[in-house]
Amino acid sequence: MRNIVARLCMSEDGIVERPEQWLARPAIGQLIPENGTVLWGRRTFERYAGSLEGLEHTRNLVVGSRPIVARPGTEMLQGDTRRVLSALKAVPGDDLRVIGSLTLVRSLLRWRLLDEISLLIHPVAAGRGMLLDRRHLQLISMCARDGGVLEANYRVRYAATAAPSTALVSSGRWGGTRSRDRVASTVRPAVRTHA
Repeated sequence: MRNIVARLCMSEDGIVERPEQWLARPAIGQLIPENGTVLWGRRTFERYAGSLEGLEHTRNLVVGSRPIVARPGTEMLQGDTRRVLSALKAVPGDDLRVIGSLTLVRSLLRWRLLDEISLLIHPVAAGRGMLLDRRHLQLISMCARDGGVLEANYRVRYAATAAPSTALVSSGRWGGTRSRDRVASTVRPAVRTHA
């Protein structure tokens, strides 16, 4: 069984939406692997595929409900997306890479199909936009890249049940968590004396 790994650009204030609006240079090109299979959301593919180099070395699978203008080496996934991606995971081979495509990443998380997320964290404040919920991500590696960019790789930890956890809440822009323990409503002495 192979993994599905998402690669996203993120600003220092946690924004993962439309990096072209807050980065000076095109960001999506640095996410493309040298070879292998890339999963694209339809909108992301239509927005970037015409201007990117290196796609000729990858197998490009586009997920979407509407047809696309195909390029050589591009296939449109047909049918129930969840079932198709589950079947693709079961086929032996290299990992499947999701490039950008925040809507697809969120769907994969909801379906429990995403195994890892790799974030390229840029030293830029985006100001506003969509955040990625990182409460259920476990950091597995981090390294520095050129230009002050950090690459953080996370393993996705799914809860044993579908019920949301009430013990953890997000705290801070880096998605850390803190425990929300209950505080006793009555005062108790720290040391009890025995008569």
